[in-house]
Amino acid sequence: MLVVLVPSLLILMLLAASCPAVAGETSPWAAWPAMRERGGEVLVWNRAYRPGPTGLPERMRSGGRQMLASPVRLDISCGGKPLRLRPVTALKLVTKPESVTYSAESRGGGVDVTVRALIEPDGMWRVDVEIAPNAEVDLTSLRLVIPVTREHSRLLHWFPIPRNWPRVTFPESWIHPNSGARPKIWQSPFTPCVWIGDEDGGLEWFAETDEKWRPADADRALTIAEAGGAAELTAHIIEQPTRLRKPLKFTFGLQAGPVKPRPAHLRQGRFGYTHWGVFGMETKVREGTSPPVTQLDYLKGLGARFAGMHEDWTDYQGQPRVMDPGKMKSLASACHERGMGLVLYHGLVIPNILPGFEALSKDCLTEPEGANYIHAREPTQYDYPACHASRFASEWCAGIEELFEEYEIDGLYLDGAASPIPCANTKHGCGYRDASGNLRPTYPIFAARETMKRLRAICDARKRPALIVAHMSTMLTLPTLSFADLLLTGEQYWKAPDDFRPPLEFFRTESMGHNHGLPTDFIGYAPLGGEYARTIIALHNAPSSWCPGGTDMWKLYDRFDVDGAKWAGYWSKEPLATTGESNVLVSGFVHKSGRALLAVGNLNREPKQVTLSLAASVKGLRQAMDPLTQEKLDVESAKVDLELGAEQVRWIWLEPAPPRTGP
Repeated sequence: MLVVLVPSLLILMLLAASCPAVAGETSPWAAWPAMRERGGEVLVWNRAYRPGPTGLPERMRSGGRQMLASPVRLDISCGGKPLRLRPVTALKLVTKPESVTYSAESRGGGVDVTVRALIEPDGMWRVDVEIAPNAEVDLTSLRLVIPVTREHSRLLHWFPIPRNWPRVTFPESWIHPNSGARPKIWQSPFTPCVWIGDEDGGLEWFAETDEKWRPADADRALTIAEAGGAAELTAHIIEQPTRLRKPLKFTFGLQAGPVKPRPAHLRQGRFGYTHWGVFGMETKVREGTSPPVTQLDYLKGLGARFAGMHEDWTDYQGQPRVMDPGKMKSLASACHERGMGLVLYHGLVIPNILPGFEALSKDCLTEPEGANYIHAREPTQYDYPACHASRFASEWCAGIEELFEEYEIDGLYLDGAASPIPCANTKHGCGYRDASGNLRPTYPIFAARETMKRLRAICDARKRPALIVAHMSTMLTLPTLSFADLLLTGEQYWKAPDDFRPPLEFFRTESMGHNHGLPTDFIGYAPLGGEYARTIIALHNAPSSWCPGGTDMWKLYDRFDVDGAKWAGYWSKEPLATTGESNVLVSGFVHKSGRALLAVGNLNREPKQVTLSLAASVKGLRQAMDPLTQEKLDVESAKVDLELGAEQVRWIWLEPAPPRTGP
């Protein structure tokens, strides 16, 4: 990759070519329908995009909802005067099943603006902008404004910002949260991804770099402010007088969500993924089972359809190298005999015991060394993060392809490997020097995206369903994650104080998946484990085997048939029931047959007695029971009295009254 402000579309194509397709690979787009054009709109799954005359996004609909309150715009001032651009070429869409491209030219105030764009089936819309002066001009300001429809922008997420670069990795999420309710006014230093949305969908802006940006205040490089019916996200690219002598280039992208259709192997609200598998689990009897069953059969009995192994299957951390081929083949075969899949842990790291480490480390690792997390394990090694923009990413993918072929595995657990972590290694095209000569990081979003495309194609070449599990904890980067099946988050809180509880908006932004089209498992480590985790996943329709009660939810969802039901969260305009208590919330399902399943969650740290008032949609249901304990509950005048322990959830199954059989 060349060292430029942001790679052009040509360089992106060269990058893709550096990861050539291998034998047996298919397209990464199997999950999405072919792209189409209709009356100037680009149609991708569940979304419709329309570029305006200047080439900038004019409309973006997702699920029938308009995500843009008005067209995206460039606010440009030269010599202190606002520029008015007029199109000089007619925009023409070049539509293929797997891409739509176009270019547009505008002119005004002594500058020519060229926009080149690429839209792909997952809804990723990449926009390359070039501002070329006809002669030297004084560029006073340049701002990119994305007006997101205000009624769809209650929630906010941004990529965590490394503090004290390069000494510190990422901030503690319980002190510096980056997911939650959108404030009326928000400001931030440059960060590569900002998502604005609600519980049903959203819009993510992204950019790899802020090189050449000159905001008036570096701490306000990105802002959000409400204006009429919009929440305007503004990128303050130039706000200091700049003599423009040559073309200024920058790239950004937008992606509306949900990003993909529901896959066929997501059944009854889950993929059935479990982690912490080990060699020999197909023969080792699980302690305490009667009659005795193996650990693998025990997991299958819980409802597991995929068994994941952590790092122990390889002696080189994160690498596609099997320590014991015989045991691996035995476990994979045993999984397949039970109708299950085997998923193996991987990370884009280079262990210092890997042959060739010295040569690889010079041009493939993220820099500066120590700017990102360095893992250590046995056999004794230190595992250094590699960059997606380096040649190592292609070698890593090739090894994974061979692993699939040799051992017939069924998926990948990517520990951070789906995220474009910051890198300043100029040897492979990342990083830049700022005006003071300091080395600054860039974020290889498009390189990471190409890696994920390659992995998706490898998985989809299998004859069985394959799973990509992306452990992204607090890095919600839709352009890379759209190729995953299941996301994991929550581990960022494992060092939080014992009394810490995130705001509920965090869970609705990052831990449900409904608004992104990517089911998400919350990792219920302390201090957010125990009854609290059980309650949180129930209230957010996010059954997770990483939390107490997660596999109980799997079985309960099977019994109720949630695939045939409609979900209503506690935040809905019309929740299925209320309790009159602000911290006792109700979410649930109404089945097409008429029955209902409610999760009543007490978020207080002390027990509560509440009266559940049923909404009109379920008021006619007269029989109630706790489906986990089989306890029958009284329904009087559409009300149910409940006792709830501290941070406890209770499930309520409601049915119509049986028909009368006598006079």
